[in-house]
Amino acid sequence: MGLHTQQWALIFFGLAASVGLFMLLRYYRKLPRRNLTMLIHGILAAAGICLLFYSSAFERNADVPYLSIFFFILAVFGGITMAMWDKIMNRKLPRFFPLFHAGAAMSGIISLIIHLLNH
Repeated sequence: MGLHTQQWALIFFGLAASVGLFMLLRYYRKLPRRNLTMLIHGILAAAGICLLFYSSAFERNADVPYLSIFFFILAVFGGITMAMWDKIMNRKLPRFFPLFHAGAAMSGIISLIIHLLNH
Protein backbone atom coordinates (compact mmCIF):
# COMPACT_ATOMS: atom_id res chain seq x y z
CA MET A 1 0.00 0.00 0.00
CA GLY A 2 1.57 3.26 -1.16
CA LEU A 3 1.09 6.77 0.03
CA HIS A 4 -1.71 8.81 -1.47
CA THR A 5 -0.79 12.06 -3.22
CA GLN A 6 -2.43 14.12 -0.46
CA GLN A 7 -0.33 12.27 2.10
CA TRP A 8 2.80 13.17 0.13
CA ALA A 9 1.60 16.77 0.14
CA LEU A 10 1.30 16.58 3.93
CA ILE A 11 4.88 15.27 4.15
CA PHE A 12 6.18 18.19 2.09
CA PHE A 13 4.15 20.66 4.19
CA GLY A 14 5.62 19.12 7.33
CA LEU A 15 9.15 19.55 5.99
CA ALA A 16 8.35 23.13 4.99
CA ALA A 17 6.92 23.77 8.46
CA SER A 18 10.09 22.53 10.14
CA VAL A 19 12.23 24.88 8.01
CA GLY A 20 9.70 27.64 8.68
CA LEU A 21 9.96 27.10 12.42
CA PHE A 22 13.74 27.44 12.13
CA MET A 23 13.28 30.73 10.25
CA LEU A 24 10.69 31.97 12.76
CA LEU A 25 13.06 31.33 15.65
CA ARG A 26 15.85 33.18 13.85
CA TYR A 27 13.51 36.09 13.12
CA TYR A 28 12.47 36.55 16.74
CA ARG A 29 16.11 36.29 17.86
CA LYS A 30 16.77 39.19 15.44
CA LEU A 31 19.18 37.13 13.36
CA PRO A 32 19.35 37.75 9.59
CA ARG A 33 17.13 35.73 7.32
CA ARG A 34 19.06 33.55 4.90
CA ASN A 35 18.05 33.46 1.25
CA LEU A 36 18.84 29.75 0.85
CA THR A 37 16.67 28.84 3.84
CA MET A 38 13.81 30.92 2.46
CA LEU A 39 14.25 29.24 -0.93
CA ILE A 40 14.19 25.72 0.54
CA HIS A 41 11.10 26.61 2.60
CA GLY A 42 9.33 27.97 -0.46
CA ILE A 43 10.24 25.02 -2.68
CA LEU A 44 9.02 22.47 -0.12
CA ALA A 45 5.75 24.36 0.40
CA ALA A 46 5.28 24.80 -3.37
CA ALA A 47 5.80 21.07 -3.90
CA GLY A 48 3.16 20.37 -1.26
CA ILE A 49 0.60 22.73 -2.74
CA CYS A 50 1.27 21.46 -6.27
CA LEU A 51 0.67 17.88 -5.10
CA LEU A 52 -2.51 19.02 -3.36
CA PHE A 53 -3.76 20.74 -6.52
CA TYR A 54 -2.79 17.72 -8.63
CA SER A 55 -4.67 15.27 -6.43
CA SER A 56 -7.69 17.55 -6.30
CA ALA A 57 -7.81 18.04 -10.06
CA PHE A 58 -6.70 14.74 -11.57
CA GLU A 59 -7.29 11.86 -9.17
CA ARG A 60 -10.72 10.30 -9.51
CA ASN A 61 -11.17 9.11 -5.94
CA ALA A 62 -9.76 12.19 -4.21
CA ASP A 63 -12.03 14.44 -2.21
CA VAL A 64 -11.00 18.07 -2.45
CA PRO A 65 -9.80 19.60 0.84
CA TYR A 66 -11.16 23.08 0.11
CA LEU A 67 -10.43 24.49 3.57
CA SER A 68 -6.80 23.37 3.43
CA ILE A 69 -6.36 24.89 -0.01
CA PHE A 70 -7.85 28.18 1.23
CA PHE A 71 -5.45 28.38 4.18
CA PHE A 72 -2.44 27.42 2.06
CA ILE A 73 -3.29 30.12 -0.48
CA LEU A 74 -3.43 32.64 2.39
CA ALA A 75 -0.03 31.39 3.54
CA VAL A 76 1.37 31.72 0.01
CA PHE A 77 0.30 35.34 -0.23
CA GLY A 78 1.68 36.02 3.24
CA GLY A 79 5.01 34.40 2.36
CA ILE A 80 5.34 36.30 -0.92
CA THR A 81 4.49 39.55 0.86
CA MET A 82 7.13 38.89 3.53
CA ALA A 83 9.80 38.01 0.98
CA MET A 84 9.09 41.11 -1.09
CA TRP A 85 8.90 43.36 1.95
CA ASP A 86 12.12 42.05 3.47
CA LYS A 87 14.38 41.19 0.53
CA ILE A 88 13.20 43.38 -2.34
CA MET A 89 12.05 46.56 -0.60
CA ASN A 90 14.61 46.26 2.24
CA ARG A 91 12.09 47.43 4.83
CA LYS A 92 11.73 46.24 8.38
CA LEU A 93 9.14 43.49 8.54
CA PRO A 94 6.24 44.07 10.97
CA ARG A 95 6.36 41.59 13.86
CA PHE A 96 2.95 40.05 13.15
CA PHE A 97 3.62 39.06 9.51
CA PRO A 98 5.50 35.80 10.27
CA LEU A 99 2.84 34.84 12.81
CA PHE A 100 0.05 35.44 10.28
CA HIS A 101 1.91 33.35 7.69
CA ALA A 102 2.65 30.54 10.15
CA GLY A 103 -0.92 30.58 11.49
CA ALA A 104 -2.40 30.26 8.01
CA ALA A 105 0.01 27.46 7.10
CA MET A 106 -0.60 25.55 10.33
CA SER A 107 -4.36 25.91 9.87
CA GLY A 108 -3.92 24.41 6.41
CA ILE A 109 -1.87 21.51 7.77
CA ILE A 110 -4.34 20.80 10.58
CA SER A 111 -7.33 20.94 8.24
CA LEU A 112 -5.53 18.64 5.78
CA ILE A 113 -4.81 16.14 8.57
CA ILE A 114 -8.47 16.23 9.62
CA HIS A 115 -9.53 15.80 5.99
CA LEU A 116 -7.22 12.80 5.54
CA LEU A 117 -8.42 11.19 8.78
CA ASN A 118 -12.07 11.57 7.73
CA HIS A 119 -11.64 10.16 4.23
